[in-house]
Amino acid sequence: MDELNSEIRRLTLRVWDEVLSTKVEVAETVPTSAGPVVYSCVHISDAWNGVVALSCGERVSGKAAARMFQLKANPTTVDLQDALGELTNMIGGILKAILPQPSRPSLPTSIAGRDFSVRFLHSRVLTAVPFRCDGDFITVAVLQRHAASL
Repeated sequence: MDELNSEIRRLTLRVWDEVLSTKVEVAETVPTSAGPVVYSCVHISDAWNGVVALSCGERVSGKAAARMFQLKANPTTVDLQDALGELTNMIGGILKAILPQPSRPSLPTSIAGRDFSVRFLHSRVLTAVPFRCDGDFITVAVLQRHAASL
């Protein structure tokens, strides 16, 4: 688990720095947001089955979308979802390399809004690594599907 957490920290800091030219810092606790949240995940299947999920406040995803897509005006919800989907795909695609092989990632799925919950049946959270960026939160989580459900 320590190796997975270290890799998530390293990858997330690197992706935000290299792709978005934005600094993030590791947080002590998994933060919550009272405002809108953008959530994205990729499913990984084959030798290992589970999910890599990325969630953040709308402000962080808005800044990410503006940088990624070079937007001058306010990004739309679709822009926010697309940006977070791409970031999730990058992090999940690299993380799958340390998982049992062969492992294949799905295309990302993204949602945005307030007061929603996401549940992956027959899965348990292996880890959730919290970050802070410009006063808002980012969380990268890895969930594993129970072998009995496959």
